[in-house]
Amino acid sequence: MSYGLKRYKTSQANTASREDLLILLYEGAIRFLERAIKEKEAKNLSEHKMFLRRGLAIVAELQATLDFQKGGDLAIQLFELYGYMLDRLTEANIKQDMEQIRIVIKNLSTLLEGWRDAVRQVQGQAAAAAAPAPTLAGPPTRRLAGGSY
Repeated sequence: MSYGLKRYKTSQANTASREDLLILLYEGAIRFLERAIKEKEAKNLSEHKMFLRRGLAIVAELQATLDFQKGGDLAIQLFELYGYMLDRLTEANIKQDMEQIRIVIKNLSTLLEGWRDAVRQVQGQAAAAAAPAPTLAGPPTRRLAGGSY
């Protein structure tokens, strides 16, 4: 990755909202795991392991940062799902089974789409709440040159 692109991505992560950061994490995990499969297929084992570890680290971080006080049952379900994904990735690493990685990618992709929809809905509600209230009056009238309406 070029220096400029790395700085841009760091800046993007540092200035992102919590919702956008969550989406970036999902996208990153999916990208790393897809790359792990490609590197394995190309017989680049050290690269494969590096990308697998990166994807695994993101899933572990998603699990570790769950807020059970605010998230309630959803947080518990996500904790269990992330645990399942971590088990699949560990098995993929031990048995060199790429199908396990594909299962995790599919699960992450499903969750990513759900989070994207939720973020769009919340942002849409926030935009609607911030929009000025419509008025019943018509458009403002303007004086024409010469003083008539």
